[in-house]
Amino acid sequence: MKLYFSAGSCSTSCHIVMEESGLPYEAIMVDWDNPSDPNIALVSKLNPNGTLPVCITDEGKQLDQNLSIHAYIASKAPQKNLMPEAGTYEYAKALNWLSYVAADLHKTIGALFGVQAISQEKSVQDTVRKFMVGRSLECLRVLNAELAGKDYLMGKQFTPADAYAFVVLGWTQYLDIPLNDYKNIQAYMGRIAARPAVVKVLRAEGLV
Repeated sequence: MKLYFSAGSCSTSCHIVMEESGLPYEAIMVDWDNPSDPNIALVSKLNPNGTLPVCITDEGKQLDQNLSIHAYIASKAPQKNLMPEAGTYEYAKALNWLSYVAADLHKTIGALFGVQAISQEKSVQDTVRKFMVGRSLECLRVLNAELAGKDYLMGKQFTPADAYAFVVLGWTQYLDIPLNDYKNIQAYMGRIAARPAVVKVLRAEGLV
């Protein structure tokens, strides 16, 4: 498999899950800040939306959404127990968490990176930021409560939803959203950061 990713973006979560899976893969970094990076043109051709991740399977087929890539990788490495057994409530719950991270957590926290693109007016930027921070804090409160007494979102089992949540929650350090009031999240982040696969990926992407 090949994974096209951008360091520190949501695609890092796919990189983590690939490493956790133990499957052979090639991770290819796309540097959006370097116009001469040939991978930019390639990704734009592969995915007309111009977004990452992009995963090319061993059969040459393409996936370019986090949820589908996470589910696919987990299914290819059943021995790693990255997802509960398909068809069970627990499997649906794990998908539910993946969807929550994508549709709620990512959408609210990630949107704060684009505030300046919405308007050049400071008052508009401040209004948008206040709203999006409020929404982000709501998500953080829910997540913090859900993590009480748990190692991971599914309890003892690490799933792709944890990799995805870890990456999105990590963005708060760049967005002036302190996690001091969310002790369960802080402990959760520490547990994930200590996983060998996560350490390896963060080093490979130059994030530590």
